[in-house]
Amino acid sequence: MASIIAHELEEAVSDPDLNAWYDRQVAENADKCAWTFGTEQTATNGSKYNLSLGGRNWLIQRNWNASTQHCQRVLGSTN
Repeated sequence: MASIIAHELEEAVSDPDLNAWYDRQVAENADKCAWTFGTEQTATNGSKYNLSLGGRNWLIQRNWNASTQHCQRVLGSTN
């Protein structure tokens, strides 16, 4: 659920007036990278994560970076 909330938040922040860009497939910025997570690690309980924040591990999708033209994980990581 956290990944889906991050996805929708990314789109809401980058398109507050509901008139921002989309690509030829009508995908908004977060849609372009939906369900891609980059480099993952495995927690001791066997779950996957790619971000540790606030003492917890999270599996958060990457989002489109228009500057680099690639999917990019939050907090400046390139994977």
